[in-house]
Amino acid sequence: MKAVIAMCLTEMISARFGKNKLKIILDEANIPSTERNFLPTFDTPDKNIMAIYTATCKVMDLSANIVGDLFGDYWCKNYIKNLYEAYFKSATGAKDFLLKMKRIHNVVTEKIPNAKPPDFDYVDEMPDKLIMKYYSDRNLQPIWLGCIKGVGLIYNETVDIVRLDDNTVEITFKKEE
Repeated sequence: MKAVIAMCLTEMISARFGKNKLKIILDEANIPSTERNFLPTFDTPDKNIMAIYTATCKVMDLSANIVGDLFGDYWCKNYIKNLYEAYFKSATGAKDFLLKMKRIHNVVTEKIPNAKPPDFDYVDEMPDKLIMKYYSDRNLQPIWLGCIKGVGLIYNETVDIVRLDDNTVEITFKKEE
């Protein structure tokens, strides 16, 4: 997995819960001290990121969905708006940006060895709705859903998400006044 995900996750933990909690979480996740510095263009073993995510839920006594929402909020406010600025500027709103996610993932991971970005399918039949299907062996649905909500925040839109199954959601977009 792209190490920028691990960077964001650990920074979010530190910013939200403090450096001491981050250390406790990394210890709980059994991440050796030699593997705690993440560089954005490197690949990080999935098991490490999953261990940090799971340890965050356990140590902070939070559900996977809440940690996913926290990650999505932090990711969108502190990472992707800067890293992927051109994509945000070219999108007309949250729905338009989400419709570009497949291409964005492919472009930003094409030079990272072993990168396996998630894949998406869309049903786009109404101006204020989108059905989005998520494909990934990692099963990071809570992070995916958190990121959808975070994208809405960037565009000042409320996104209502209804889960149709484990990997499919119907998203309704409402511009905030």
